[in-house]
Amino acid sequence: MKIAKLLLALVLVSPLLMSCGSKTEKSSDAADKVYTFKVTHEEYADTVPDLYAKELARRVEELSKGRIKFEIFQVGQLGVGVDLIEHLLTGATQMAIVSPGNVATIVPEGQIFALHYLLPTDVKMAYDFLAESHVAKYDLPAIYAEKNLKLMDLWPLGASDWLTKKSIQSPADFKGMPFRTMDTPLIIKNYEAYDANPTPVPYTDVYSSLQLNMVSGVENPLGALVDMKWYEVQDYLIKSNHIMYLEGVFLNDKSFNALPEDLQLILSQTIDDMHDYAYELQDKANSAAEKILAENVEVIELTEAQIEEFKKAALPVRKYFKEKTGARPAEVLEKLEAEVNAFMSTK
Repeated sequence: MKIAKLLLALVLVSPLLMSCGSKTEKSSDAADKVYTFKVTHEEYADTVPDLYAKELARRVEELSKGRIKFEIFQVGQLGVGVDLIEHLLTGATQMAIVSPGNVATIVPEGQIFALHYLLPTDVKMAYDFLAESHVAKYDLPAIYAEKNLKLMDLWPLGASDWLTKKSIQSPADFKGMPFRTMDTPLIIKNYEAYDANPTPVPYTDVYSSLQLNMVSGVENPLGALVDMKWYEVQDYLIKSNHIMYLEGVFLNDKSFNALPEDLQLILSQTIDDMHDYAYELQDKANSAAEKILAENVEVIELTEAQIEEFKKAALPVRKYFKEKTGARPAEVLEKLEAEVNAFMSTK
């Protein structure tokens, strides 16, 4: 069946094959065809997702001897947030390196990683957990596949912290604060649990919103906080490590299946091999960013007791997720919670 589908894909003229170079598009020999993958991501040039995409392109183009080519588009060039997923779903692009939160309205199970204090708060431990998690490696990819999305990998861009205009040391300090969020239902619910005023703002508009006091706080890994220069218009960095901001490497499933099997293997294996490289990229970026932030804003390290207070305040959001998003999302969350508990018990 798999071979039959592959042969059919190669016979049919698809948008992916039409993007092949003019010298090869009339060839009936799959070994001569050149496949062009348009790749979008959520950041600007030379940030972690951009460097990851460039290195992935270099490795795959080399291993495939030029049979797969990449065109990389930074945030804003082909849209932002959910735009990137919509392009991927239609096949206008073939790959996106984005947060699963951007897919939440399509795949509600993808929201689970937005829950505060769900994953290990240490970045390396979170990387190691995701590399062995059955939910991350098998359950979620199967669910995304139902929507023509192929989830190839999940890795943290770093631990998210809060950058604010007021000192935050307890959930009560969030009361009434207009806090910038992604337009993801569960992320909004997280800040409602702290009595904040969650305010969705497009990524490219956050700086001006902070500057004009439309919002008074934002979350992201340290590297992103520096890349976007949000610290220039904020006063405090709250080291909360409340979530691991994940990047998902998503492909359009039909585009992937249109590749000959040898190229599918090259692409899959290279993305697997890039998991550790992604860790190295984010570690370097976040370490450098931490120094810049320490020079420009007041850094508040939350104590274990303070973190426990936030964990307690965040727990009702898990209950909400299990009760309101359906049986399968609740089952996925419970399985992931069990995996995390088992993983942490060995540490």
